Amino acid sequence: MKLTVITGKAGKIIGTYRPAAGAKPEVGNGGPIAGPSQAVRTIDLPKEMENLGADDLHRQLKSHVGATKK
Repeated sequence: MKLTVITGKAGKIIGTYRPAAGAKPEVGNGGPIAGPSQAVRTIDLPKEMENLGADDLHRQLKSHVGATKK
């Protein structure tokens, strides 16, 4: 599963976005937009992380997007 991750300074995870399953193509699509000093990355989410809650997901994503402590 693809997951879009928004990161800030030092790779801090700001938020995530998963496209809605079964979205109709005629509706179009959208997604997150990076703000100042932010980046948007799309990663392959490991299967074991697909059903995590937001807090646990953000904690475990740090190793996948290169977050560092500052």
